Amino acid sequence: MKNMKKWMLIPAVAGVLAIGGVAMAEDSAPSVAKQADKIISLQEAKKVATDKVTGGKVTEIELDKDDGRYHFDIDMKDGKYEYDLEVDAYTGKIIKFEKEVEKNRKQAVSGKLLTKEEAIAFVKKKAVGTVREIELDTDDGRKIYEIEMKDDKFKYEIEMDAVTGAVLKFEKDRYHGSKKEVKEQTQKQVKAQTEKVAASTLTVVDPAKENQAVKQVANKKSDKRSMLTKDQAIAIAKKHASGIVTDFELDDHVYEIEMEDGNIEYELEIHAYTGAILSFERDDD
Repeated sequence: MKNMKKWMLIPAVAGVLAIGGVAMAEDSAPSVAKQADKIISLQEAKKVATDKVTGGKVTEIELDKDDGRYHFDIDMKDGKYEYDLEVDAYTGKIIKFEKEVEKNRKQAVSGKLLTKEEAIAFVKKKAVGTVREIELDTDDGRKIYEIEMKDDKFKYEIEMDAVTGAVLKFEKDRYHGSKKEVKEQTQKQVKAQTEKVAASTLTVVDPAKENQAVKQVANKKSDKRSMLTKDQAIAIAKKHASGIVTDFELDDHVYEIEMEDGNIEYELEIHAYTGAILSFERDDD
């Protein structure tokens, strides 16, 4: 398979729910739908990012898990800067924000260096809080100030051109609390998740056993419903991708479909019995 940009889809019905490398196989469609309702959709997460970065284009988005909680990792560009955001998958709040000048735009500028006081005055137009550290450094022949700040909710790491005052990199992270608080929160989340799993008969499968889980689900479903036809699978694929089908295969109860639309290529995996989207990849050349 080609190295492509991943756009993780969260199917709301049946089959297998792929979340950041962890698959959840299930026996009843309603239980998966109920579980997925707790997490915002990919489109909602994307809108949070585009509302934050006006004119920015999402280049990659993926659902991931950290400290026992799911979040969306989102990469963006706007022609001048690169952005890296983390959006809480339950609340839709931005918990991490990074902004950096695109690497091919980092050009050294000669001239008089700003004083540390002038640099701090510049940076306080971008962030509030207390400056914890400021250091003059060199990056690819360019003089930069590396500045660390924090307030009662966020911590900031900023790189600034020491001559022009232009912000080259901007990171904003929400505090996650003390290690004790994180541990207690994680324990509560694990307990709640365990109770939900017990109630809905969901089974959490290790990524290495994902294919085995797919087969097991498919075998159970095959006794109750017929396999989708090729035309039906393609019709499902065309709801999420455009263009012409260039490759179509059936492997272990999973339809593998490749499509092209001009310079855009798609790869999809669709469950042959339930029609659930197991994976979706898009490559913009």
